[in-house]
Amino acid sequence: MLAVVGFHEGVSELSGGFLGVDVFFVLSGFLITDLLLTQYDRLGRLDLRDFWSRRARRLFPALALMLIVVTAAATVIEPGQDASLRLALLAAVTYTSNWYQILHHVSYFAAIGLFKAPPPLDHLWSLAIEEQFYLIWPVILWLLIIRLNGRRARVTATLILAALSALAMALQYSPADPSLVYYGTDTHASALLIGAALALALPLAMVASLPAAQVRRLDAAGVVGLVLLAWAAGHFSGTDRAVYPGGLIMAAVGAAGLVAAAASTGVIAAMTSLPPLRWVGIRSYGIYLWHWPVIALAGAITGPGPTSAWLWLIEAGVTIALACGSWRFVEAPILRDGFVATCGRWRLLIDEGLRPVGARRRVVPIVVAAAALIAATMAGYGVARPPGPPTASGLLRQVAEGQRISAASQASAQATAASSPPASLRPPASLRPAAAGRSASPEAKLPPPASACQTATARLPKVSGRQVTAIGDSVMVASAAALNSTLPGIYINAEVGRAMVNGLAVIQSLAAQHGLRRYVVVGLGTNGPVSTAQIRQLRHLIGPNRDLILVNTFGPMPWEASVNAVLDAAARHTAHVSLANWHAAIAGHTSLLWSDGVHPQPSGAKVYARIVLAAIEAQLPHAAAPLCDRPVNGPR
Repeated sequence: MLAVVGFHEGVSELSGGFLGVDVFFVLSGFLITDLLLTQYDRLGRLDLRDFWSRRARRLFPALALMLIVVTAAATVIEPGQDASLRLALLAAVTYTSNWYQILHHVSYFAAIGLFKAPPPLDHLWSLAIEEQFYLIWPVILWLLIIRLNGRRARVTATLILAALSALAMALQYSPADPSLVYYGTDTHASALLIGAALALALPLAMVASLPAAQVRRLDAAGVVGLVLLAWAAGHFSGTDRAVYPGGLIMAAVGAAGLVAAAASTGVIAAMTSLPPLRWVGIRSYGIYLWHWPVIALAGAITGPGPTSAWLWLIEAGVTIALACGSWRFVEAPILRDGFVATCGRWRLLIDEGLRPVGARRRVVPIVVAAAALIAATMAGYGVARPPGPPTASGLLRQVAEGQRISAASQASAQATAASSPPASLRPPASLRPAAAGRSASPEAKLPPPASACQTATARLPKVSGRQVTAIGDSVMVASAAALNSTLPGIYINAEVGRAMVNGLAVIQSLAAQHGLRRYVVVGLGTNGPVSTAQIRQLRHLIGPNRDLILVNTFGPMPWEASVNAVLDAAARHTAHVSLANWHAAIAGHTSLLWSDGVHPQPSGAKVYARIVLAAIEAQLPHAAAPLCDRPVNGPR
């Protein structure tokens, strides 16, 4: 749970925290299968109606409460999302959120770590997969029971199904955005089925009565599983090719070892039975339901920008308060007394105003604490995040509302930068988007298509902008005019909020269209962590005949140091890779930045352009052979 929440908060040390979802999948597959097997042993059949009604009673009330509260809050805070929120709400109540997000091309990994609020219901894809599993798996299990004799045959059949799901994931995987296979019930069922196979092999009743020697072996498996999961959470990222399905299978197997140990009577079981862990475990469903909407709505209130550890703690406090209230007043009463009886009690309390004193004493502190935490969140964001430019944090906020330079224009970013934020709070000219088919400056002409060889004449500088493709985020957007002045003809594809996972998709698309030039400049560290695996993928995408220039990052982001370390290592240890050290160039001259401490003013943008040029020129002595073997296509 902590790994998943940390990953959603953008903690750089938990780049693989998304694997925590697969731990829940393994646990769900194990518990549900054991419950069904116990029912079959007791009744001689599977009572599917009883099973499904119990699942609905456990899962739906808390979900319904969250949807009502979040929809009301989002309608007030983000009224512009009404149309998409209605569709997401329909998908949520029908437990089809994963297919909704696939059909609408919602990238799971691109939303993590960005300085903007994600849609508040995007985390429900995992609950949709689980609910679909709860509908289909009992029928499959019943067929396995009546068709196959013996535990070994049933375990083998279940593991074959898990392998087929993993194979489907491997075949359908796309490095541009793995969300398609990550969201799919068919491609992401392996962990659930591994948990089911564990229950078929080691039912709870059997595990609880194992001899001491076997319990020690399960404890050892649990320790190995825990180490595997901890390593994976810190080393994998959502764009690593090895994750699909290798990393997910590794996490599921590690989780299976941990679950088996926790179900026994050994040391791991004693540790997981400690009161604080049990308290969190009971409320873990509610914590998962509430944590993402809290993060999303808090981000919508405060606007785009990096967060701090204090704000994460506030969001965690709000999440836990809401999850506790949900458990105390909705989930536990319905589980204990049933939906009809609980609703009747609520109606009596409303009609007669006879709330018990003990309940009142519990309700008031929870409501007051939640209100205080929410108020602290709204006020606290203002001090934890550097303010924007004068009079309204206007520059970055205006940029985040859609100002961008994109490949759609197929033009170089050329503009005259404003010397200071204008009174109208419009972004400077260097941040205004170029209209399709023309540059950002009305007087500028589109550079004619040309190859690197065609531009290599005596009159041009050593490095021509027409030899350079630049892919970046809002820092590059702010530096676009200076880049074009320093490297006339440069092709810039930069967008506010872009993280490395999005940039890889852009580069893959340009490479497929033969649209990459000789030198590829990548500045994508502002909006989230960058992994070594992503740099390897980037180097592979641009090909062996091009030089890669990595621009490092500067700002109050928690991942700044780790991103810069990865980029520095890549430049030192990888051929045809150089570092444009923006961090070193600007660290002693922060007066050249806007007051957010991230984005350069026009004078700072000139520094950015100069260090990019210097990094490109550093490649000249060992540059690869010119790309003169074919006409230049795409945005050259």
